[in-house]
Amino acid sequence: MKNTLKHPLLHLVIGIISLLLLYFSTSFLNPTPDYSNFKASLNEKETIAEQIIKELISAQTANNFSYNNKYSKLNKDKGLSFYIIKDNKLNYWTNRSIYFSPYLNEFSEKNGLVKLKNGWYQYLIKNSNHKTYLALILIKHNYTIKNKYLKNSFHKSFEISDDVEITKNIGERIQSKNGKILLSLNQIKKDNISSSKKNNWLLLLFFFIGYFSIISFISKQTRKTTVFRIFSPIIVIAFIVISRIILLYVHPFTSLFNQDLFSPTIFAQSVFLPSLGDLIISTVLFALIIYYLSRAIQKVNPYNKSIIYIIVIACSLFTLVLANLLKGLVINSKINFDINYLLDLNAHSFSGIGAITLLFIALILFVKISINHFLDKAFKRNQLITIFWTASLLAVIIGHFFMEISAFLTSWILLVILAFSFKTNSKISFYRSVFLVLVVSITTSYGFINLGKEKEQVNKEFIAKKLAKERDPVTEYLFKGLKEKIEADSLVKISAPTYYENKDIIDKHIIDRYFGGHFSKYDINVITYCREQDPIFIEADNSSVNCLSFFQNKIEKETDDPFLINKSLNFLYSEEGVSSYLAILNITSSDTTDNDNWSLFIELFPKVFSKTEGYPELLLNQKDVSTPINTNNYSFAKYKKGKLIDNAGKFNYSIELSNQYRFNDDGFFRATFDSAYHVIYQSDKNTSIILSSPQKTIFNYITTFSYFFIITSILVLVIGLFFRISPFNWQIALNDFSTKIQLFIIGSIFLSFMLFSLGTSYYIKKQYLEKNKTQLAEKVQSVLIELEHKLGDKTKLSSDLYDEMTYYLVKFSNVFYTDINLYDKTGILLATSRPEIFERGLISEQMNPEAFNQIHIHKKSSFTHNENIGELNYISTYVPFRNEKQKILAYMNLPYFAKQNELENELSSFYTALINIYGLLFLISTIIAVFFANYISEPVRMIKNKISALQLGKSYDLLEWDSNDEIGALVFEYNKKVLELEKSANLLIKSERESAWREMAKQVAHEIKNPLTPMKLSIQQLQRVAKDNPKDLNERIERTAKTLIEQIDTLTKIANEFSSFAKMPSAEVEKINLIPIIETTIDLYQEESMTISLTESCEGVANIIADKDHISRAFNNLIKNATQAIPENTAGKIDVLISQKENYFLIEIKDNGIGISDDKKDKIFVPNFTTKTTGMGLGLAMVKNIIENANGNIWFETKENIGTSFFISLPIET
Repeated sequence: MKNTLKHPLLHLVIGIISLLLLYFSTSFLNPTPDYSNFKASLNEKETIAEQIIKELISAQTANNFSYNNKYSKLNKDKGLSFYIIKDNKLNYWTNRSIYFSPYLNEFSEKNGLVKLKNGWYQYLIKNSNHKTYLALILIKHNYTIKNKYLKNSFHKSFEISDDVEITKNIGERIQSKNGKILLSLNQIKKDNISSSKKNNWLLLLFFFIGYFSIISFISKQTRKTTVFRIFSPIIVIAFIVISRIILLYVHPFTSLFNQDLFSPTIFAQSVFLPSLGDLIISTVLFALIIYYLSRAIQKVNPYNKSIIYIIVIACSLFTLVLANLLKGLVINSKINFDINYLLDLNAHSFSGIGAITLLFIALILFVKISINHFLDKAFKRNQLITIFWTASLLAVIIGHFFMEISAFLTSWILLVILAFSFKTNSKISFYRSVFLVLVVSITTSYGFINLGKEKEQVNKEFIAKKLAKERDPVTEYLFKGLKEKIEADSLVKISAPTYYENKDIIDKHIIDRYFGGHFSKYDINVITYCREQDPIFIEADNSSVNCLSFFQNKIEKETDDPFLINKSLNFLYSEEGVSSYLAILNITSSDTTDNDNWSLFIELFPKVFSKTEGYPELLLNQKDVSTPINTNNYSFAKYKKGKLIDNAGKFNYSIELSNQYRFNDDGFFRATFDSAYHVIYQSDKNTSIILSSPQKTIFNYITTFSYFFIITSILVLVIGLFFRISPFNWQIALNDFSTKIQLFIIGSIFLSFMLFSLGTSYYIKKQYLEKNKTQLAEKVQSVLIELEHKLGDKTKLSSDLYDEMTYYLVKFSNVFYTDINLYDKTGILLATSRPEIFERGLISEQMNPEAFNQIHIHKKSSFTHNENIGELNYISTYVPFRNEKQKILAYMNLPYFAKQNELENELSSFYTALINIYGLLFLISTIIAVFFANYISEPVRMIKNKISALQLGKSYDLLEWDSNDEIGALVFEYNKKVLELEKSANLLIKSERESAWREMAKQVAHEIKNPLTPMKLSIQQLQRVAKDNPKDLNERIERTAKTLIEQIDTLTKIANEFSSFAKMPSAEVEKINLIPIIETTIDLYQEESMTISLTESCEGVANIIADKDHISRAFNNLIKNATQAIPENTAGKIDVLISQKENYFLIEIKDNGIGISDDKKDKIFVPNFTTKTTGMGLGLAMVKNIIENANGNIWFETKENIGTSFFISLPIET
């Protein structure tokens, strides 16, 4: 299974499938809508609507208004609303969000489709008992305004994409239950899937999976081919670089590259980094290049000095590039990187931080790999470090003095080089890794903080200029509708020729009737009527000029943007610093004696900043909504002639502006006082704006560092776990005692943070709602008292008093900063301080049905609940309004729009402070957990090490522990057992030594006896022959001497064999590569009749720590044995396989020899045992000794007449 997963073709298939899915993702993400499901759902709702109408007819509901939760649930789940109309008056309703006329002019049939002000509806009408019963089925919202609250979407129950549009006859036709065609659905054709510009991170994941899989295929395939094996890393790097350059200019995956992530409006640095998405891709690929460079460098001649100089220059230049990139990411983007306000950050923020941090880590790895490879080869340690350090120092100086790059953003590389300048062991290596993480964290946090300050200064200047201008998009939007009403007003039209005769009356009529509600924030000045040929007298110049030309010149001279001049309303900003709107209305006189066209000029002067925030956004398209100033981050004040006229935020401003500031040529002055940074902008001689933000404290710097330390640690941990590249080749030992303690401490901190934050947020929300209800109740009583004072003498409130009621509602709305609605006793709107919301059809003129039921039917003294307009939720309170005689005249409603952002701001402030504190605590707890766990587990680790070091025949060190605790008891028992073990071991060793010598003596005696016997017989025979003194005596002596010499040589060989086994030379361990050693051994035994092959999956590198000569002798012996085990009449085949496991190399030597019989398996590694006719049987015993001295293991598997496989495992060099 594992081999299958590693197969190159599988990786290629995965890569191609992933990229194809990405290429055709348009089809997956924009599937064809299920129109049949839509039709079935609509017909089901039609059936339900018919049943409810029958229920309403049977219940005679219009005679007794009763609120039913069932109808509220139907409206929420199915989009069904029901109404009863009698005598052209609405008597019953279940939903107040739909605006239509009770005359039902919009409904021409009994069953059909209607487009109302806020959406498309299917309607059903039934008449019974002189009443009209109406059911409306919401199909799709269709607001004239689009923003985050008002979205043109189908009702959720239809489960259909909002990209489908409703038409009359184009597309899929949808029929009612009786077969009548209601509408057609047509999917909007889009060129690109991502026209919405929303990020789909799954697409980026598909891209990386496909890209990485193809790279893996190329890497594995080139390593398998002998010709390309040595160039494999270079080929992969070349592929990455070339493909990345191509992707910069060719975008085959439009669904990915049209994401918001790849928009240059968010971030753009250069032609090579045109977006944040490109930065992420380039960063990940650069890290991948570093990984393959670590392989490529292993094949570079370590004595090549020119390569070192190239690498040193590359490292120095990239340090400058990285610092410049960090600066560009902060300055040249719209992304917020102020990590102290964590909840204000988004995915773009964390992507940018992660990309920069990954580049820092990648450069550190490149420096480490380069130094390790060339160290003590081309240059000595001190020389190599000096070269790296000098070049990097030069880069720091060049960057600081010639490229305006802070030395703090580049000097970190000097510390990194110094960290690699000394030798380390495993413990020091860990602390060095921690030090490197600290270096990266401090550098990145410093960079983001200080560059963020620089960017904030620019943003403050922009905001200050914007505040000085006072342009209001809500006013501009609402005036479009207001203009039509004024131009159609009969009094305005008929009064044009005689305007100056009745100026006061006409001005009051225009102001009172049309400039209430939102426009009450302005002082209104009706200037004049004039025709094309009329003059106007200018008092300042004591002259007359053409009226229309005068105002046209004024607009062109004072407009804040020449490209936004229009014919109806223009925002002006005079040299004296006075901002205003100038409105131009085209009036056609209705006077029969004068049919000329007149122009009416009206000026709107802002009083103060608007205090309301939530409500006006409902009336603006999203593109017109300006980002509000976050008063958690900023405070601001406006001064006119040195006097404070308005302010917002937490900073306490002076009521008079000091004249000590010296403004620059652009009108700005920067200062720091009262623990805040201030930008003071003088837009003109009379107007000044102060924009302030809290000064960074030491706590802010520490928390910022803690966040970056956590982010860097996570990235380093991931790299260490998956790639295992030094110095970040960390491993988590979950079974380790100290790790368990660390995880317990960190987990406890995290769990307490979650529980505390959840509990506190619940408490804050609850307290906030209670506080709001209390404040709203108090405000209701205050408004009631004021209204009763003004309208309490009335016996009836009707539409005849509309202007008077509206005047007071607007007046009190501005006083109490809340909106006010008055409904008659039938639940229909009488007057409102915010008529725009009803005029735009966002809600109807009926009371909320639940509120009407509680107040009118159940006679409650007040009723407060949650309501919504679109997706804007707010608190709303209803109370009866009584006159002086305690008679109920109407029902007053206060919708609490303006306070909707306060809860979010309050929770945001709380979570920000909480996360900052816990971010710091998390860092501190992690550090404490590491050191405390190590301290606690040190005695256990010490005992473990001592136990693992116990060897028979060696000295036994006792442990010392002063405390009389559990560990002390454990140490005492350990020492006791060690002493007992030492005593037993000595006895055992003595016994084994005696036994071993006896066995050895017997073996030596046996081996010596074999040559001694023929020697004795030869001498005896020679003695007998010598007595007879034969003629060939000399010849016989010569023959006997030759025999004796041969047997003496045999004895010498026996002595040497035993000496060699008893006295192995001491090992000289070093870092060696197994593969070349095995290749050399194979070459020695390669014959025509013998096929010996080597297969390895380690890319030519299998480094271990061992004695090179000993290892060579071991593999010589094993391969020699394999060749000798193959019968003469068999074609020999020996396979040597090398593979890398988790932490060791596995070598298999497999032959097709005769195998080993079962009775000999147990003795194969026993000294002096052999299956051959020659030799002493010490070879495999010696091999076993060598392998075990290298901390390895050896074993074998065999089948008779099939062959034998010897397996050797040797630990990987770390």
